[in-house]
Amino acid sequence: MNFLQPWMLLALPLAAIPIIIHLVNQRRFQTVPWAAMRFLLEATKMSSGYTKLRQWLILAMRTLAVLALILFTARPLTSGLLALLGGDANRVAIVILDRSASMEETPVGSNTTKLQQGIDQLAETFKTLGIERIVQIDPLADKPEEYNSITQWLRATPRQTWSATSDIPNLMEKALLYAKNNPSGNTMVWLCSDMRDSDWRSQDGRWKAVQDGFRSIAQPVRFSILDLSQPSTVNRSLRITDVYRVETDNGPELSISFRIDKQLGEASGTSDNATPVASANAVPSEPLAVEISVGENRSIAQVEFQGSTAQLTDYRIPLEKSTTGSELSSGGSDAAAQGLGSVRLPADTNPGDDVSYFVYERSPTRRTVIVSQSPELVQSIELCASIAPQQAVECEVELASLEQFETIDLNTVAMVVWHENLPTGKPLELLSRFVTTGGQLLILPPENADSTQAFGFRWGAWESLQEGVAIAPVENESAADAQRNRLARIAQWQNDSQLLANTLNGAPLPLGQLGIRRLCKIDGTLEALASLPDGKPFLATVPVSAEDPTPITLCATTPSDRDSTLGGDGVVLYVTIQRMLAAGAQRVGTTKNASAGTEHRSVDATSKLLLGSPSAVSNEYPMHSGVYRNDDSLVALHRDLEEDSTRVVDSNSLDRMFGDLPWAKIVAGKRASSLVQEVWRWFVVAMLAALLIEAVLCLPKASRRKSPMPATA
Repeated sequence: MNFLQPWMLLALPLAAIPIIIHLVNQRRFQTVPWAAMRFLLEATKMSSGYTKLRQWLILAMRTLAVLALILFTARPLTSGLLALLGGDANRVAIVILDRSASMEETPVGSNTTKLQQGIDQLAETFKTLGIERIVQIDPLADKPEEYNSITQWLRATPRQTWSATSDIPNLMEKALLYAKNNPSGNTMVWLCSDMRDSDWRSQDGRWKAVQDGFRSIAQPVRFSILDLSQPSTVNRSLRITDVYRVETDNGPELSISFRIDKQLGEASGTSDNATPVASANAVPSEPLAVEISVGENRSIAQVEFQGSTAQLTDYRIPLEKSTTGSELSSGGSDAAAQGLGSVRLPADTNPGDDVSYFVYERSPTRRTVIVSQSPELVQSIELCASIAPQQAVECEVELASLEQFETIDLNTVAMVVWHENLPTGKPLELLSRFVTTGGQLLILPPENADSTQAFGFRWGAWESLQEGVAIAPVENESAADAQRNRLARIAQWQNDSQLLANTLNGAPLPLGQLGIRRLCKIDGTLEALASLPDGKPFLATVPVSAEDPTPITLCATTPSDRDSTLGGDGVVLYVTIQRMLAAGAQRVGTTKNASAGTEHRSVDATSKLLLGSPSAVSNEYPMHSGVYRNDDSLVALHRDLEEDSTRVVDSNSLDRMFGDLPWAKIVAGKRASSLVQEVWRWFVVAMLAALLIEAVLCLPKASRRKSPMPATA
């Protein structure tokens, strides 16, 4: 606890005045022996215990009243819930700032962004509490930055948000490492965030390690969370879904497709301070002017909302030499020229999701290599990989044996389908390098898998699934239809992942209609993208290695009729294969699309910024959306897909993430007011209560009236 008038604490010795008066008062009288007094003392001996107790209580109340008066005059401070943790006078403050795109939003009733509001509140709190030593955790820095004054911290703290998620578990691990290497008697970790689950990753297994790590530190570490998840006004977010070049009789054209989502406050998820808001469908639909820039040319497209969603599909823009940009041409020919551009919405409460960038070139051939010991089992995949989704895209499929694979030039390959025993030796080395450089690898279980382990997993035994409950039983159905209707079904899948994301119109992929007859067990650590009701994974990803998190896709069955209906119900299979091909084809061409974040190495400080925020510093390029040049290639960084999710973490999730670690959440107000409050009123109440109790104790004891003696004759 701190005080605005600490010099008044010098008056604390005055609290001893009632005690001194009591002692002096006892010495005012001299004891004189008197014979009759002996009998009076014997008479009052029984009530002396209560009298002494009352005298001590009166003395205590008078002392408490003087003490409360002195503390009230000193104007004490506390930080609300933090006082319960005893965390006011911290010597070290470790700060974790959420700089994700959603923190650029301006809440209702405020004229500053969430990030700026959080920084202002923390600075005011540190100033009031007298905290001077501040440690800033930065995901891009090699080590935490230390500051010896609030002014120095404010001068160095950036106000610009990122296009990537914050990955708070990773920042907590860095805070843990600093706390271990720099022990302090009084440390608090301050987290400033709008509580989006995409940043907190409440289901991440690293939270358990964070709990164990902070619990093992000798000195106590406390956590304070500044909750900035206030509802906002209507916000629109933009995402480009497809851009490609089309060769027509009238010359090259650019096809652009994008989607706009309208959100009202924190409409998704739950939060302790969530305010009910109206449905987005209640907002009147009005045409929205969207600016599309291709090179130096700009055009306006009018888009109308259908409920909370608006989308424009295959919007064509003629390409001329001025739009492709001769300075971007890789070979001087217009047919081989690269291009770049952006799509921008009118400004709203969050500028961070109002613009999206793109790059394009002549579509490279999407080449697929299938390595299979039983090619007839993967014919459906061969067919899906050979059918181009657009006229301007060429697709090629090559079947190869295990012996032929080592002779294939993978530099021109977009995807490899592996339907063999897991690779070892040179094939394993080739596939690892292929995935690391952006290639897509889909691994299917062979019929007789051996015990080989690769990429941190191995195939187990095949399992014939029992017939499930009929999903939609009908009368007089045939035996074949009845058997098909009772196949095991996929119960849950991640529709926010790249492979299984919803379609352009927002509809989910029909994974629930797929039937599974056989499933191969997967032994290893993996992330399930789709699973059965009992949790068995159907589609999953594993990293290339412990050092490289680049994902490899696993499917626990095959598209053959004996294993699943994946081949017959070809929608999911075709969409998944084409999405993987689109991602893998970027490694073949000279343009690339990627999500902003520290895990992507396509952009670094040596890249040249062509489109994007001019205030972005070079060492933070990987975190900002825009268009960058690397030698002869162009890279478009996009806002992380998870940033479109408005789901927030609640207190129950925080209890699970922090466990028994001491933490407190402070809900930020609409204005940048201090987290610290004066509590002098409580001391006034304590003083008045002490004086009232003292007055009651000083009341004279009521005398009993003797009843009159009965009259006698």
